[in-house]
Amino acid sequence: MGAGWLRVLAGRGVLTVGLAALAAACGSVSAGSSPGAGQTPGTATPTATPTVTPPAVPVLGPMTYGTFPATPHGADALTLCEQWAGLRGQYVSRVQADTPYQLEQWFSSAVWRTAFTANNPLRNDPAYSHIDVAFGLAATGEAASIASARWLDQACAAAD
Repeated sequence: MGAGWLRVLAGRGVLTVGLAALAAACGSVSAGSSPGAGQTPGTATPTATPTVTPPAVPVLGPMTYGTFPATPHGADALTLCEQWAGLRGQYVSRVQADTPYQLEQWFSSAVWRTAFTANNPLRNDPAYSHIDVAFGLAATGEAASIASARWLDQACAAAD
Protein backbone atom coordinates (compact mmCIF):
# COMPACT_ATOMS: atom_id res chain seq x y z
CA MET A 1 0.00 0.00 0.00
CA GLY A 2 1.50 3.33 -1.06
CA ALA A 3 2.02 6.27 1.26
CA GLY A 4 -0.14 8.42 -1.04
CA TRP A 5 -3.07 6.08 -0.51
CA LEU A 6 -2.73 6.31 3.27
CA ARG A 7 -2.49 10.09 3.06
CA VAL A 8 -5.72 10.24 1.03
CA LEU A 9 -7.51 7.95 3.46
CA ALA A 10 -6.25 9.92 6.45
CA GLY A 11 -7.38 13.13 4.76
CA ARG A 12 -10.86 11.72 4.38
CA GLY A 13 -11.07 10.76 8.06
CA VAL A 14 -11.06 7.03 7.44
CA LEU A 15 -8.10 6.34 9.71
CA THR A 16 -9.59 8.56 12.40
CA VAL A 17 -12.84 6.60 12.26
CA GLY A 18 -10.93 3.33 12.37
CA LEU A 19 -9.20 4.49 15.55
CA ALA A 20 -12.51 5.68 16.99
CA ALA A 21 -14.08 2.31 16.21
CA LEU A 22 -11.14 0.55 17.86
CA ALA A 23 -11.46 2.78 20.92
CA ALA A 24 -15.20 2.09 21.04
CA ALA A 25 -14.52 -1.64 21.02
CA CYS A 26 -12.19 -1.11 23.99
CA GLY A 27 -14.89 0.79 25.85
CA SER A 28 -13.30 4.26 25.87
CA VAL A 29 -15.80 5.74 23.38
CA SER A 30 -19.52 5.49 23.81
CA ALA A 31 -21.04 3.22 21.17
CA GLY A 32 -24.23 4.38 19.52
CA SER A 33 -25.72 7.75 18.81
CA SER A 34 -26.98 10.11 21.43
CA PRO A 35 -30.74 10.49 21.61
CA GLY A 36 -32.25 13.03 19.21
CA ALA A 37 -33.86 16.27 20.32
CA GLY A 38 -36.77 15.52 22.61
CA GLN A 39 -35.73 11.90 23.01
CA THR A 40 -34.65 10.26 26.21
CA PRO A 41 -32.59 7.09 26.53
CA GLY A 42 -34.82 4.06 26.16
CA THR A 43 -37.42 5.93 24.09
CA ALA A 44 -38.06 4.56 20.60
CA THR A 45 -36.62 6.89 17.99
CA PRO A 46 -38.76 7.49 14.91
CA THR A 47 -37.23 6.43 11.61
CA ALA A 48 -36.24 8.60 8.66
CA THR A 49 -38.05 7.87 5.42
CA PRO A 50 -36.03 7.47 2.21
CA THR A 51 -37.11 9.74 -0.65
CA VAL A 52 -34.96 8.14 -3.38
CA THR A 53 -35.58 4.70 -4.84
CA PRO A 54 -32.24 3.09 -5.71
CA PRO A 55 -32.07 2.37 -9.44
CA ALA A 56 -31.00 -1.09 -10.57
CA VAL A 57 -27.31 -1.49 -11.42
CA PRO A 58 -26.67 -4.91 -12.98
CA VAL A 59 -23.04 -5.28 -11.85
CA LEU A 60 -23.87 -4.43 -8.22
CA GLY A 61 -27.32 -5.95 -7.92
CA PRO A 62 -30.16 -4.31 -6.04
CA MET A 63 -29.56 -1.75 -3.31
CA THR A 64 -31.73 -1.38 -0.24
CA TYR A 65 -31.79 1.01 2.68
CA GLY A 66 -31.72 -0.06 6.29
CA THR A 67 -33.72 1.66 8.99
CA PHE A 68 -32.22 5.05 9.75
CA PRO A 69 -33.28 6.80 12.96
CA ALA A 70 -34.73 10.30 12.56
CA THR A 71 -31.75 11.89 14.32
CA PRO A 72 -29.36 14.42 12.79
CA HIS A 73 -26.71 11.77 12.07
CA GLY A 74 -29.36 9.27 10.96
CA ALA A 75 -30.62 11.83 8.44
CA ASP A 76 -27.05 12.49 7.28
CA ALA A 77 -26.42 8.76 6.82
CA LEU A 78 -29.65 8.38 4.85
CA THR A 79 -28.75 11.39 2.69
CA LEU A 80 -25.33 9.87 1.99
CA CYS A 81 -26.90 6.54 0.99
CA GLU A 82 -29.48 8.26 -1.21
CA GLN A 83 -26.74 10.24 -2.95
CA TRP A 84 -24.79 7.03 -3.40
CA ALA A 85 -27.88 5.36 -4.90
CA GLY A 86 -27.95 8.03 -7.60
CA LEU A 87 -24.22 7.73 -8.34
CA ARG A 88 -23.64 3.99 -8.29
CA GLY A 89 -24.56 3.39 -11.96
CA GLN A 90 -22.02 5.96 -13.14
CA TYR A 91 -19.59 4.70 -10.52
CA VAL A 92 -19.41 1.22 -12.04
CA SER A 93 -18.60 2.48 -15.54
CA ARG A 94 -16.08 5.04 -14.26
CA VAL A 95 -14.28 2.56 -11.96
CA GLN A 96 -13.92 0.19 -14.90
CA ALA A 97 -12.60 2.87 -17.30
CA ASP A 98 -10.91 5.71 -15.36
CA THR A 99 -7.49 6.00 -13.75
CA PRO A 100 -7.30 6.73 -10.00
CA TYR A 101 -6.44 10.35 -10.86
CA GLN A 102 -9.51 10.68 -13.09
CA LEU A 103 -11.65 9.13 -10.35
CA GLU A 104 -10.32 11.64 -7.80
CA GLN A 105 -11.28 14.45 -10.17
CA TRP A 106 -14.79 13.01 -10.46
CA PHE A 107 -15.06 12.53 -6.68
CA SER A 108 -14.12 16.22 -6.31
CA SER A 109 -16.92 17.35 -8.63
CA ALA A 110 -20.21 18.95 -7.62
CA VAL A 111 -22.17 15.70 -8.10
CA TRP A 112 -20.40 14.22 -5.05
CA ARG A 113 -20.59 17.33 -2.84
CA THR A 114 -23.87 16.42 -1.08
CA ALA A 115 -22.58 12.93 -0.26
CA PHE A 116 -19.31 14.27 1.18
CA THR A 117 -21.20 16.93 3.16
CA ALA A 118 -23.55 14.31 4.63
CA ASN A 119 -20.62 12.02 5.46
CA ASN A 120 -18.61 14.68 7.31
CA PRO A 121 -20.45 14.49 10.70
CA LEU A 122 -20.61 10.67 10.51
CA ARG A 123 -16.83 10.50 11.00
CA ASN A 124 -17.25 11.30 14.68
CA ASP A 125 -20.18 8.97 15.37
CA PRO A 126 -19.16 5.35 16.04
CA ALA A 127 -22.72 4.23 15.22
CA TYR A 128 -22.05 5.13 11.57
CA SER A 129 -18.39 4.15 11.27
CA HIS A 130 -19.30 1.29 8.90
CA ILE A 131 -20.95 3.73 6.46
CA ASP A 132 -18.17 6.31 6.82
CA VAL A 133 -15.37 3.80 6.19
CA ALA A 134 -17.18 2.16 3.26
CA PHE A 135 -17.86 5.57 1.70
CA GLY A 136 -14.27 6.68 2.28
CA LEU A 137 -12.92 3.66 0.41
CA ALA A 138 -15.48 3.82 -2.40
CA ALA A 139 -14.77 7.54 -2.91
CA THR A 140 -10.96 7.29 -3.00
CA GLY A 141 -9.35 6.88 -6.42
CA GLU A 142 -6.84 4.21 -5.37
CA ALA A 143 -9.42 2.16 -3.44
CA ALA A 144 -12.44 2.65 -5.72
CA SER A 145 -13.65 -0.72 -6.98
CA ILE A 146 -16.72 -2.84 -7.48
CA ALA A 147 -15.91 -4.51 -4.14
CA SER A 148 -15.86 -1.10 -2.41
CA ALA A 149 -19.19 -0.24 -4.05
CA ARG A 150 -20.72 -3.48 -2.77
CA TRP A 151 -19.39 -2.76 0.71
CA LEU A 152 -21.04 0.68 0.66
CA ASP A 153 -24.28 -0.91 -0.55
CA GLN A 154 -24.12 -3.33 2.40
CA ALA A 155 -23.37 -0.52 4.85
CA CYS A 156 -26.43 1.41 3.64
CA ALA A 157 -28.56 -1.73 3.92
CA ALA A 158 -27.36 -2.29 7.50
CA ALA A 159 -27.98 1.38 8.46
CA ASP A 160 -27.88 1.78 12.24
